[in-house]
Amino acid sequence: MNQQYSQQNQESNPGQFGSFTFYGETPEVSQTEDSTEIQPDSAQSKSFPLAMASIGDKLLIVKLKGSDGTVRRLIGMGFVSGIEVQIISNSGGSVIVAMGDNRIGLGAGMAQKIMCTN
Repeated sequence: MNQQYSQQNQESNPGQFGSFTFYGETPEVSQTEDSTEIQPDSAQSKSFPLAMASIGDKLLIVKLKGSDGTVRRLIGMGFVSGIEVQIISNSGGSVIVAMGDNRIGLGAGMAQKIMCTN
């Protein structure tokens, strides 16, 4: 009976799975890297890789670098231009960042592809 209810529930609500509702896919990203860039104000400093940030820094993401697949992966994790992140830990290029109430760990390679500014 429970399996039948579950199957009927999924058929009547195709976008719903458990307590999560899926509204769409990862946003489309064009082939150029410039599509994920925010122009920083002249008062802001130049951008630098997230891997070079210090613990406690609050940074603004301005650009994502890398292949189309890498950029899509970063966007899927919530790293989009204009988002503020705070550095929780930085050791040898690997970084743990806070995005709101979430904590995300990145390896050195991925952290190098996220360009930030203060």
